[in-house]
Amino acid sequence: MWGSALGAHPGAGRRPARRWWSSPLAAATGVLLLVGGGLSLAACGGSGSDAGTHPAAGPSASGGSARPAGRATPEPSGTLDATDAHLVAMLRPFAVTDCHTAPRGAGVSAAVDCVPGVSTAAAAPGAVSVVRYTDAATLRADVGRRSAALTDVGECSRGQTSIERWAHSSRRRGTFLCSAVPDRFSVFWTVDDELLGFSAEDSDAARLLAWWRDYDPV
Repeated sequence: MWGSALGAHPGAGRRPARRWWSSPLAAATGVLLLVGGGLSLAACGGSGSDAGTHPAAGPSASGGSARPAGRATPEPSGTLDATDAHLVAMLRPFAVTDCHTAPRGAGVSAAVDCVPGVSTAAAAPGAVSVVRYTDAATLRADVGRRSAALTDVGECSRGQTSIERWAHSSRRRGTFLCSAVPDRFSVFWTVDDELLGFSAEDSDAARLLAWWRDYDPV
C-alpha cells in the first residue's frame, strides 16, 4: 500500500516540514526521494500482510503520554558523565531538557533519556531517548536488529508498523522505524552521518508524527 505525502505543517519561519513520500519504485529499490527541498520518507518494503507487529527492540522512550513542549532552557542532570554530556551538547540548543543517563547497549558510546525541550505546534511526547553509536557499523547493526523485530504491514504515515528511510539533505538522513500496538505508537530514527539514534512513543500516532515533523534536534 502506498500513501500520499503528508502536507507541510503551517508556521512562518519554520524549516520545510518532514513529509512521507512513497512509490512502488521507492519500495522496490529502497531509494531516497527528495521532494521539493523538503524531507521525505521512502518505504523500504515489507511483507504487506496484517500479521502481528512487534515493538522495536532496544531502549525506548519511557513516556507514553503527550505533554506540552519543554522549558525555556535545557537542564541536563548533574549526574551525566562526560560522554553523555557531550552527546547532549551535540544537539541543537533547547532540543532537550532534564536529561538523565540511560543504559548503553553494545556499540553505544552514550545514551540519555530526556524531555523534548523545544516548542512545537503539536504536543510533545513525555520523553525522547537519544543514543550515539561508536561507528557506522554498530549503527547499521542496531538498525538491522530493530528492523528484524518488526513486521512491516503498511506505512508510518498511516500509523502502521513500517520500516522506512527519511531524508532532509545529503547529511541529514537515516532509517525511520515505527511500531504500532494497541494504545502505543513508537518511532525510532537515525541521523546516520552524526551516528545518532532517537526514539519516542505516544498513545496517539497522529500526534506523535505531527510532533516529529516539527522536531529538529540536530
